[in-house]
Formats: sequence, structure tokens, C-alpha cells
Amino acid sequence: MDDQPPTAASVRLEDVVWTEEGQIGKLTIRTDAPVNFRAFAGKSSIAVDLWRAHNAEWRTEPLAHAYARRLRIRQYTPELARIYIDLKKPARYKTFVKSDPYGLAVLVIPPWMATTKLPASVAYEKIRVPSGRGSSAVHILRVDPSSPDIVIRPVLAGDVSSGAETTSVIATRYDALAGINGGYFAGSGRPLGMIVIDGELVSAPLPRRSVFAISTDGRLLIQAFEFQGHIITPENKRLWISAVNRPPHAGGVAVYTSHYGPLTPYLQTAAVVRSGIVQGYFSGRILIPQGGYVLTVNQSDEGMLTGNLKPAQRADIVLDVDPGMRLISALGGGPRLVKEGKAFVPFVWEWFTAALFATREPRTAVGIMPNGKLIFVTVDGRSKQNTGMTLSELARLMVNLGAFEAMNLDGGSSATMVVGGRMVNEPSAGEERAVGSALLILRANR
Repeated sequence: MDDQPPTAASVRLEDVVWTEEGQIGKLTIRTDAPVNFRAFAGKSSIAVDLWRAHNAEWRTEPLAHAYARRLRIRQYTPELARIYIDLKKPARYKTFVKSDPYGLAVLVIPPWMATTKLPASVAYEKIRVPSGRGSSAVHILRVDPSSPDIVIRPVLAGDVSSGAETTSVIATRYDALAGINGGYFAGSGRPLGMIVIDGELVSAPLPRRSVFAISTDGRLLIQAFEFQGHIITPENKRLWISAVNRPPHAGGVAVYTSHYGPLTPYLQTAAVVRSGIVQGYFSGRILIPQGGYVLTVNQSDEGMLTGNLKPAQRADIVLDVDPGMRLISALGGGPRLVKEGKAFVPFVWEWFTAALFATREPRTAVGIMPNGKLIFVTVDGRSKQNTGMTLSELARLMVNLGAFEAMNLDGGSSATMVVGGRMVNEPSAGEERAVGSALLILRANR
């Protein structure tokens, strides 16, 4: 078994340059070939990971910028070069890929400059609603998805399934008109539940959990999906896929796609598949091929993989969900709040706790109106001014706002709404929390 597939060619880092254009800082990274990368922002820095990039000069450079204080360039391993833009205070950023010459540009933008005007198809309002013995501020986005000017799309923090960024940073990176935080996630930012982006399954659904989805023909849906992934071997045998961009379950295969990131986590035994053909077996952190994927199993199941898939043979992957339909976008959360115009919160059926149901918390929800329009809602909480809502209260609110179908998304300190580049809700922790995904309203021509 080899350490890495032979196609994992390295890229030479030619230069790293910092310039300033007024209050906007610009990091330009030049390479001798296209490079796989991801950028992600924390509280105190923006980091850019460059996979298979070498020749990074290990250095630290002070910066005299209003938001950026220092540049750090590190070659951690032959597989990973990382460039940090250390911040004096929180900032937004955008990335641009360059092809002549090859490279990448990262713009550091003051938050107040990251604003945009809303079209007529997106409207925001703020109201106060009684909740418990007090009241809560409720932020409402009304969206017409039939407008040719906009697109509703879930996105990942850092564009990979193991990152975390604030909703406002994600929105700026996509130049979004507006957006809310997405579904539940693990501490690393890894999604917990179904995500479909541009028709590709990024994360498999959890049993019974509600999912907001948009079909390829424009239908808006809130329902549960069941994952039915499998691999078809040359002998027409089916191997159960137990996870997508997550570690495998016993007796099942995990598939890592490019949505996971350029590299897999460390894998003991893994098959690299490109254009449907098994390239070979490798170990370590493996470069996920363009137009392909990486398959792995638990060590005790190694024979299930190596005994059924041989190098140079075909391996067809099927990532189906039931009910079967063609989806362009999907974002899991739960539980459901409204069904056919009436409050309906089956939290036990969807495997949620009574505490989640009954505690007053900041909340985020998405609803479908009878006329096919969408409503996004964020409720403030955990403060003297805002008590937050239970899921029953949130369900009644969504009914009163006119939702025909509605579901809950991640809440608590994750609850965030960004409108025109500005966070409009009051974060319960005093500052915005980094999340694993967001549901954005984008310009159609982006």
C-alpha cells in the first residue's frame, strides 16, 4: 500500500505579497500551478491552507493596517502550507482565484464596508412578540424564490465540511444579499444532517430529521429523507455506504468527496477512485481527486473493501435518498414546526430532547408560505430584553406569520441573521458564534 497516489503533484509557492488599497488589505499568493486551498476566519485571524504547496518561506511580517496586524507564513509539512493574517479586530474577507499568473488573492474588508442593497424580492422587518413573561425581538426575512435575480443556497463554512466561521463572514465571502445560520454541527464545524449543494450530496441525512430542500424544478420542500448510498462492484455486488464525508460505521464504507476539503483525515486503508476507476490503495491524509472520491472502512472491515474493489477495476457510487427526487439544495435541521398550516412539533419522533423543545432560547427557523414564498426567522434570547422562545412558541409564531410548512434550524448562540452585509439580531453570547453552515440568499449571476 502506498502513502499517496502518484497524481498528488505538488505546487511551488512563488511569492506572498501584502498590499493595501485604502482600508482594504490584499494578500496575493502566487504559485506555479493551480492550487487546492481553503480559507477560514476565526476570532483573531484569517487562515489560508494550501495543499500540496511547498517552498513556503517560514517568516513573520508585521503589518500597519487598521484590521490586520501581522502576516505569518508557515510550511508545516510537505502537504500543508498555511498563511495567517492575524487581526487586530474582527474583519470580513473574500477570496479570488487567479489564473494568469496562477495564485490566489484574499481581500480583508472592514465589516462596515461589507454592505449591499436588497432587491425587491428580499424584504426585512423587525417586530417584538410576547414570549413567556416577557417578549423577544423577532427578525423576519421574506423572500420570493421565483425571482430570477436571486438564488437560495446552503453553503459550508470555509467551503469544506470540517470548518467553522461566523454567518456574517460566510455571507461576505459569498457577497450574499442576506442569510441565516444553518443546521446543527459538531465542534469542528462538521455538519450533523443532510446537506446538498449544487445537486451534490455533501452530508447524509439523519433518520427522521426534517430537511429544507429545493428540487431541480424549483419545488420547496420540508420533509425527512432516508439515505440509501451504495457502491456497485464489478461483480455487481453492493457495498453499503454508511457515511459521506464522515468516518465509517462498522460494516459500512465511508466516502470522502471534494466537499470534505482537499485532503482526507488520516486513513489506514483507502481506495482512491477517479472517473469511476479504482486507482489503488493508499494510507495517510490523501488528496481527494477532482472528479473522484476516496473510500475507506474501519480497520476490522478492511477485507470488505480490498476483497471487492481491485485497482484498475470499476467502482460505481450511488448516493441516493428516499423519497427519490432530484434536489439542487438541501439543509437538515429539525424538528418540524408547522405542517399544512398548523403547529406541529414532533420532537420525540425526530430524536430531539424535551429540553430542546421546552427551553426558551434564541431560535432560527425557515418557513414555506402558501404562495411559494419563503420566510426566514431569527428570535433573540438569553437576555433581560429578550426571553427567547420554546419550540411551541416558535411554531405558533411561524403559523401567525403565515407559514404553511416550517422547520427549526440550529439555535442558541448559533442563531444569526445577516441582512445586506450587517448582522441584525442580538447574539446571545455577546459576539457572533462560528457555525458549520449557512443558508444564503445570493445574486443569481454570482
